[in-house]
Amino acid sequence: MTAPAFLGQLEAERQLLSLDRALAVLWWIGREDPAVGMTAKDICAVVETAGHPKQNATRLETQLEEDRRTSKAGKGAWRLRPQTRRELDTVYAFAHEPARPGPSDSVLPRQLFTNTRGYIERVVEQINMSYGARCWDCSAVMCRRLLETLIIEVYEYRQQATQIKGPDGHLLMFNGLINHIRADMSINLGRNASQALKDHKALGDQAAHNRRFNAQQNDIDRVRDGLRVAAEELLHLAGLRRSTDSSAA
Repeated sequence: MTAPAFLGQLEAERQLLSLDRALAVLWWIGREDPAVGMTAKDICAVVETAGHPKQNATRLETQLEEDRRTSKAGKGAWRLRPQTRRELDTVYAFAHEPARPGPSDSVLPRQLFTNTRGYIERVVEQINMSYGARCWDCSAVMCRRLLETLIIEVYEYRQQATQIKGPDGHLLMFNGLINHIRADMSINLGRNASQALKDHKALGDQAAHNRRFNAQQNDIDRVRDGLRVAAEELLHLAGLRRSTDSSAA
């Protein structure tokens, strides 16, 4: 987020006077280093970039000099006093929050999962958003969760859920689910989908359980195509997509 964008977001929620805008700009540019200042002229330039008409730098200079919330920062620049910054830290807390990645098809096409199950769609959304936020471990673990969920959906659709439960009556862990569906001759899982399950188990295990391992983008990229193949095949097997549906690119 830039200073003009910050002002735009701020003014979408509240009405600001010209001096309020100036203080907001000073807060913004001093977030990392409170000693950093800005001249009245430069503040006016930021405000104008945010869409406001031509600003009067001379008048702003006088206002900043008379306002007890500001102090000189050297070379004609102004900065916020510590107490004022602490107060505005609370008011502008939203600006400290990292930008939330928007919806994307970075790993899996969302269209492929539309109108399947709400919880499946949300997992796909998290896979793509964590990839976009460079949270590779998170994306890898969620890929594993998606495949695990889809295998269960297959057997529930076939009314054979008891086949993927252990002696204790609980569903098998991911490794057990993979071994069962790969050996299930009544399903005859495709070779590429079968390999993708193995690949994502290996990567998901590392990302979730190996404390010395951190996934990288190329780890996800390397198995992304296989994930798409396996997910689509499992969706068909689970009755969540018709065979006549066009494949989402």
